Amino acid sequence: MMIIVFGPASALVLITMGKCEHNFQTLPIYSEMPEYEFVGANGKLVNNETQEGKITLFTTIQTSCPQHCAIDLFKFNLQIYQDYRKNQKSLGHIKIISVVTDQDGNPVDNIDELLYTLNDVIEGYDSTIWNLVTGDPKQIYDIENNGINLYSTTSDSTFAGKSFLETMLIVDKENQLRLVRRGNQEGLIRDYKQHVALLQKQYDKDDKIKNEEK
Repeated sequence: MMIIVFGPASALVLITMGKCEHNFQTLPIYSEMPEYEFVGANGKLVNNETQEGKITLFTTIQTSCPQHCAIDLFKFNLQIYQDYRKNQKSLGHIKIISVVTDQDGNPVDNIDELLYTLNDVIEGYDSTIWNLVTGDPKQIYDIENNGINLYSTTSDSTFAGKSFLETMLIVDKENQLRLVRRGNQEGLIRDYKQHVALLQKQYDKDDKIKNEEK
């Protein structure tokens, strides 16, 4: 069991039996994201600048067992990716970035085999929506609050004993961290998607107010 707190009484990460409760109506801003730079499946750079103006969902994915290591790929695909893929007209600004690692969470150089696997098992896999990237995951997971660092936190109950490998992030259009959630359980993946929708509603409300002021 581990709780990492960003702000008074706000649970940033709850690694337990999959139970999480939130009372806030809008997503809090936990912190600015650190600078990062990855290389995407298409060879193009992915960094803070390329993701500006987009809602970015970060995960890790492992070359050794992509479907059931850190995150539940099957449920993530069905609950999140397929919905976004089929609703690109309204949700095209939401991007998924999975940092590819080995079984110990270290960066890897070659993702060709993993790309082949995703194209084989994920219906309509599109790297422009769900991009696999290479680079050091520490760039985005080196997040610290109240003396606890997500990247260095260990737990016997997590994959490879490293909590960050099972962790999904929501980063808003302004490069601010809005949510951290474990990704290996169906209920948490569903909760994660609901929080993405909540963030989108915040942007829709802001846009409506701006339009009314014109």
